[in-house]
Amino acid sequence: MYKRTVATAVLAALPMLASGTALAGDSPFAANVSLVSDYAYRGISQTDEKPALQGGFDYAHSSGLYVGVWGSNVSWLSDLERGTDENSGNSLELDVYAGYKGAVGDFGYDVGLLQYVYPGELDSGWRNTIGLKHPNTLEGYVGLSWKFLSFKYSNSLTKLFGAPDSKGSQYFDLTAAYEVITGTTLNAHYGRQRITGPAKSYADWKVGVSQAVAGLTVGLHYVDTDMKDKSDFDADARYVVSVSKAF
Repeated sequence: MYKRTVATAVLAALPMLASGTALAGDSPFAANVSLVSDYAYRGISQTDEKPALQGGFDYAHSSGLYVGVWGSNVSWLSDLERGTDENSGNSLELDVYAGYKGAVGDFGYDVGLLQYVYPGELDSGWRNTIGLKHPNTLEGYVGLSWKFLSFKYSNSLTKLFGAPDSKGSQYFDLTAAYEVITGTTLNAHYGRQRITGPAKSYADWKVGVSQAVAGLTVGLHYVDTDMKDKSDFDADARYVVSVSKAF
């Protein structure tokens, strides 16, 4: 990613959040943990196409209000530091979110806020050398769903991961998850990232299958984007394997 301008590279390295909540039984608390062969979100690898360990905790009130936190190892910030004397010490992404969700018949809705946090020594010296503001980012989102289809709109309320003039960038996410037989779900996703400022907008897509196995969920998905020079942004076509457990 460091082969291109820093601002464009950071926007291309968009982080991931599986926002929203899932309840286990009647408990308002839920947790999840995953091991993935690549942390791919919006088509872009956050770990230089290497494995990631991820997990989160959620609390959902019966009224529809929920809060949660999710985390993963990342490498995109340290990748940007190559060729400089800077070392932010960052290898972690934390996502904190809160919102309200409900349903009317087969139709569901979800509205909330998501804060991306990148701990580390991202001081003024680091920002001046790398050419970014602080990468912490706040997004607002609205989601709608019907049976196996869902649509989510996200809007950046701050600069998008520190890139100049990127406030107001938008992401459109259309996803289908259809259980063909008990325990086997086919997944398809198409997304469009509209970026304000100097970086280029792009589309991404993902297709694959998830299978319940001995209390785990195993997934295999094909991920790709329409970006040019995909290898410069860790956005080339690839397969991602995942193993996850919900509690």
